[in-house]
Amino acid sequence: MVVDRSWEITFDALAARPVRAARMVLVARGPDRATVIVLDADSDAFVTVPGLPAHLAPETVSLSSDGTRLVYTARQDDGAGPPRVVLHTLATGALQEFTSDDYLRAALSPYGDQLAVLADLSNGPGIPGVGDEVAGIVLIDTGTGDRRTLWAAEGYWEEASISWSSDGLHLAATYLTLDDVLTTVVLDLSGKEAGSFAERVALPGPHSVWASERELIVYPEPDDESPLIAIDVPTGGERRFTRRSFDGYLAISGGRVVRPGSAPGRLVTADLNDGDERPFLTIGPEVSIEALDIVS
Repeated sequence: MVVDRSWEITFDALAARPVRAARMVLVARGPDRATVIVLDADSDAFVTVPGLPAHLAPETVSLSSDGTRLVYTARQDDGAGPPRVVLHTLATGALQEFTSDDYLRAALSPYGDQLAVLADLSNGPGIPGVGDEVAGIVLIDTGTGDRRTLWAAEGYWEEASISWSSDGLHLAATYLTLDDVLTTVVLDLSGKEAGSFAERVALPGPHSVWASERELIVYPEPDDESPLIAIDVPTGGERRFTRRSFDGYLAISGGRVVRPGSAPGRLVTADLNDGDERPFLTIGPEVSIEALDIVS
């Protein structure tokens, strides 16, 4: 498991090459650029991904569940036009693109057959109180390109998060209601709400949200301490963990949370009660992490 080990990256010395599959992806921003780095599932070496679009949105990068593809959004090569959701095959560099004015962030289903896309379905200029402000989720069949709106609600994508349960039967997404309440909603594939949890926020990495097929890991908002909370979706019951450090959460994997360490350029892992802290990743020279997704 990735989080059971300690890793070191020399940012300026990484090779750029294709890989069959990756176990982890991180987007690191250095002085002059953002770089997409993957952990090669076969060699356990960190490499950078070649052939990425110039106008990729770093915060949207994630992995498919089998680690063979990246998922991200990007504008056209000239920086103009609508955003596109891109499936990027790591072994070949092949790109499969889905374009719309409304797409903000996407997650690929565990079986790779559907994309769940956060979409701004508003009918207006984007000014509060002017027009209809609607947040929605669009499902795209990756084989045919067919699209359907799964769900929509009045509100905004202030906290962009979307994730699939491990069995591919449910989605969780966080949005901001018109009453300014951050809410995480759970949907089945008919669009029916299986649960709606006010003041509960999911991490943006799609593999950091579901602890099991029925349990979410979220944090409360607003809450200055922001301890993690496990929600049993069918019952709505909650288990609250403790928090000893107030550095931001980056990812959750294997029952451990990844967060910044006490020194620049270092990440650590801890259990969900913020105990048993261990070194995880050291990056030099110092960079900022804009996205982190761990699949194994």
